[in-house]
Amino acid sequence: MLTPEHVKEILKDYTVNLRFHARGGQGGVTASNLCVEAFYGYGVCQPRFGAERMGSPTESYVRLSANSDLVRSNEQVYGPHFVAVLDESLLSEVDVTAGVPKGGWLIVNTVMDQLTIQEAVKRKDINIATIDATRIALDVLGRNITNTIILGALIRISHLFTLEELSNAIMKRFKGAIAGKNIEAIKQAIEETCIFDIGVEPDFTVDTKVPWQQIDLGLPGYKELDKAGVWYCDEKVIPVGSDQVNTGSWGEWDMIWDAETCTNCAQCWFICPDFAIIREKREDDKYHMIGIDLLHCKSCLNCLNICPVQAISKKLKQGPAACAVPEESGGN
Repeated sequence: MLTPEHVKEILKDYTVNLRFHARGGQGGVTASNLCVEAFYGYGVCQPRFGAERMGSPTESYVRLSANSDLVRSNEQVYGPHFVAVLDESLLSEVDVTAGVPKGGWLIVNTVMDQLTIQEAVKRKDINIATIDATRIALDVLGRNITNTIILGALIRISHLFTLEELSNAIMKRFKGAIAGKNIEAIKQAIEETCIFDIGVEPDFTVDTKVPWQQIDLGLPGYKELDKAGVWYCDEKVIPVGSDQVNTGSWGEWDMIWDAETCTNCAQCWFICPDFAIIREKREDDKYHMIGIDLLHCKSCLNCLNICPVQAISKKLKQGPAACAVPEESGGN
């Protein structure tokens, strides 16, 4: 494990790089800003949004150092020493460990154990910390906003800043009871973070950079798309079409349809922006709703709000807390 003294020695001559993976609306950029504001030395942070909509995967980058000359770069972080993942569903969508050196740290908001995470990211040469930030957020904040809570786990393993320094940064950004609740949640996260330390620390002397490459995928042009703007899978061109992309994972909720209560008024079908309401034409020559396409539903809640008979409800995607390491795996 890193110690506060060792980290300060590293920061004198090198940068410590961080990358935050989140979804739009989860506050990943705010978390990266708070890192810089809480840090005693010099730092920069840059966001990368991609598709700018609620629930889409986002990244933000942080460089920290006690030497101001080392943090002048405004490009992406390609070799992060610490990676924080605010939504565990991103583990199957994004290569969250890309560029992470041997001995780097992966922090995940999850109820999965560390061995399961190793299998998910196909890496056994990195250290892992887990925290059930979702449960803490719902218990303390009353909302599923986990960005400040993940920083509690970062404090526990990195020693880049103290709880007091982060608390001061939070009180400058938030006011009154909101600041107090966030600090309370961070304290709880520091206590509850589960750590799986492989006994190796990252090489802070190397800042790996991956050259940007443009790849010609042979995708259809706008004139070849259908009226809905969807290009479908054609294995001769590309194995996956946009109709097969799991954009449903962008949402926070699973929508549940009650067939017995539904009156087939079709209001949800008209208002759904993602064509996620499934209907079929039956013998009476009328269309009947038969379900919700969770592969593409982003849980905008339009259907839930417009349904006149409350035939649609919602369920949070993540389950209850269970933070543990299997006994045979070791760790601390």
